Formats: sequence, C-alpha cells, structure tokens
Amino acid sequence: MGRQPIMNAGSPGGVDVRLTAVAADPCRLRLSVMPDGAEGTADAAEELPFSNRTVWRFQFDESLARLPVRERVQLLMECRRCLRPGGRILLPESGYLAVHAAMARWAALVGLADFDGQGTPGGWQRRPENSDATPLVSILIPASNPRYFLECLDSAIAQTHRHVQIIICDDFEGKEIEAMARSRDGRAPIHYYRNPTRLRARRNYEKLLSLARGDYVKFLNDDDLLAPHCVASLLRPFLAFPDLTLATSHRQPIDARSLPIGDIPATRPVVADDVIVSGISLANATIMYGLNIIGEPSTMLFRKRDFAWRAYLDGERPFHFNGEEVRGAADMAMASRVLVQGNAAFLKSRLSAFRLHSEQAQARDDVVARSITGIRGLQHQWIELGLFRRVHPNYLETRPFPEGEPVDSDWTLRPVLSFPPTGNTPENDLRRWRETRHHPFDFVVPTIPS
Repeated sequence: MGRQPIMNAGSPGGVDVRLTAVAADPCRLRLSVMPDGAEGTADAAEELPFSNRTVWRFQFDESLARLPVRERVQLLMECRRCLRPGGRILLPESGYLAVHAAMARWAALVGLADFDGQGTPGGWQRRPENSDATPLVSILIPASNPRYFLECLDSAIAQTHRHVQIIICDDFEGKEIEAMARSRDGRAPIHYYRNPTRLRARRNYEKLLSLARGDYVKFLNDDDLLAPHCVASLLRPFLAFPDLTLATSHRQPIDARSLPIGDIPATRPVVADDVIVSGISLANATIMYGLNIIGEPSTMLFRKRDFAWRAYLDGERPFHFNGEEVRGAADMAMASRVLVQGNAAFLKSRLSAFRLHSEQAQARDDVVARSITGIRGLQHQWIELGLFRRVHPNYLETRPFPEGEPVDSDWTLRPVLSFPPTGNTPENDLRRWRETRHHPFDFVVPTIPS
C-alpha cells in the first residue's frame, strides 16, 4: 500500500503544484511542479504522488470543473492530505466561478476552510494546527432519566484530565436531575441548564454542542459511564497527531446494575492494538456493514471546530452527512462527518461503558425502524460519492500508535476483528476491490473516457 512519489519534495516550505484535467479523459490529471518544471499524470480517483504535508500550494486549472463528482471529492481529500498546515488551493482567475461552484461543497465536506484572496481569486486551505498541550474538553451530558444520572455525572467528575467543563442540559420534567447536579457543586466546573420545553434527544445534543466552549467535545449519555482516564487517553493521540479528527476505543456493555455483560455485535473488539486508522477506512467499514463499530457518542472524542457550520453544505442541524440528516443514527452521522475530514485513533482499552436496559429508546420498534432508514440513507450517500472505492469494507488502514507516524509511512491493511473473515489475503481483497469496475450495489454509472 505504499505511495511512490514521482516528484521531488521540493523546498522546506513545500512544493507548488499546478493541476489540469486531461482533455481526452475526464478522470485523468496532469501535474506540473514549480519551479523545477517536473511533470507527471495521475488518476483523479487515486492517491496523488506526493507525501503527506509536503505541498504548500495547489493551483487548480479551470478544466477541473469538468471532473465527475466522485473524482472531485477524492481529489480534494488528497489535496488536504498533501498540504502542509495552512497550505492552500488557489482557484484560477479565468473560470473561477465555475471551479468554485463545482468544488465548494466538496471542499467543505472534506474539511478544507475557505480563504479570501484579498483582491485575487481565493480558494481553500488546510487548517492551521492547534498546539495547546492542555486543551479544554467539554463533557456534554444530555440528561433525561434520573435513574442512572448521578453515576454518570460522577464518572465525568472523576476524569484525570482536569481541564474540563461539564455541561448538563436537563430534558426531564421533574426536579431530580437538577438536585443531583447541584449536589456536586464545587467538585468540577459544572454548568447546569434546564430546557424550558422538552427538546428530545437530537435537539438536546445540538443545544449542548452550541454551549460547549472547549476545543474538544465528549458527549456522555446519561446512562453511560467513563473510565477515569478516558478523556486523557483519547486526547493523547490528538496531541501527538494533529491530523486526527476523532478518537475512540472499545467499550464495555453493562446492565442496569452497572455489571459487565457480554458483547453485542457492535461492541466486539475491532483492533488488537492501539492504532491510527485512516478516517475513510473506518467510516467505510461502519457504513457499508451498517454496524456501529466506532461507538456511541459516549465513546468518541472530537474537535468542536469540525462541526462548525459550512455555508455550502450545512442546513440548520449539525448531525448529518453531506447535508442529509441521518435520523435514528446520530452517532454514525457524527463519526462520518469528521472521518471524511481526517484520520482517527482507535484504542484497544474499554474506556467507556455502554448501558443496555429496558428503558432505552433504542429498544422501541419505531426507533429501530427509524435507525434502519437513517443508516440506509447514509449508505446511499456514501456510495453515491464513491467513498467505498478506496478500501474493502472488511479492512482498516492502520499505523501504529504511539510509536509515531513518519511522513512517508505506509498504511498497513488489517481485518476488522469483529467481521467474518473473507478467506483471502488483505492484498488480494484490496486488489480485486479496486479493480472491480462496477460493484453490484453501486447505482452510479461509471464515467467512460471520451
């Protein structure tokens, strides 16, 4: 799975690359590296021949507006990978409006930020990195059931990472949750809010996110629990690898008495070691199988900035994918949204406890039906954008953690441990997957070169 750079990495500031679509093939790119004049070609649906974080600037030609949507998305993800922090994609003066109209939605989808050219055509840039060694983490508790709330709150208070704020949005009609929250005053920075009217789950999540002031966000459902070192452990890979957009871990199912119980399919171990995982491969395995191996909101940690409103893409609500609300599967929508913007850390320890009990909404038939519909809609979006094409869904692209991530280190293809084995080697499965011109489930007609 190694990348073979065909061009020199250039100056310490990074290379400057001009990209043009080949007229005879709408999916083929011509690359020109400045100032040394090296040239080459690449398939727009595959990796660009540059190492991570080595390009200072990509200059887009107006011909790129003709790329099919799938190739636009892949190209912009590759540009984000190759760009140095703060590096830019410049749009052409001639044809600026056409290229911007063709690319703006997809640039937002993959996590590129707008920049103003200040008198010249603008474009997009890779976000600068945050170097804060002790960032504020917002632990967000959507509260609606007092039965398990105090145990949940105490697990948030017990975090070894002390720079936290705990925000509670009380959606319960009685006063019990408020009394429990008040009883813990002084033990941690706790911010309690009572909802004037019931918001229900999704809108309560949205309110909590709007109130968060931390650089990082950790949802904690009111019936789940965190291990004391959960936030600190999930934060560690973010501080080591700024390219990450999500950190998660295995989680432990528990019963109504807080006792460990056996795994359900979604909670079975996924990895044998702590690893960095390519975001696309982790989202791909989850979405294509329709099984949330990443974890519930209580399991994940992510940056708040990755849920900032995007003018060309977002509606009123943040928990969607590609502008479409994923009803009944907000956790998969959250994860998918951030994983197309960067990579993930997956830790083998069980850093949170996921409670299974009779009062859960997930046990109701109408909620199950809504979740199935939401997951199918998410799969439709994923397939339509061609995001399944890079990796066979039985595998994850991984690198070791915490040993480090050299700029040119290769991804290692590992099977998802909780999925049934294919009976083939990872390399053969990957080759056959990528060589397949049209998969049976793919409803998009392939682009044929003219």
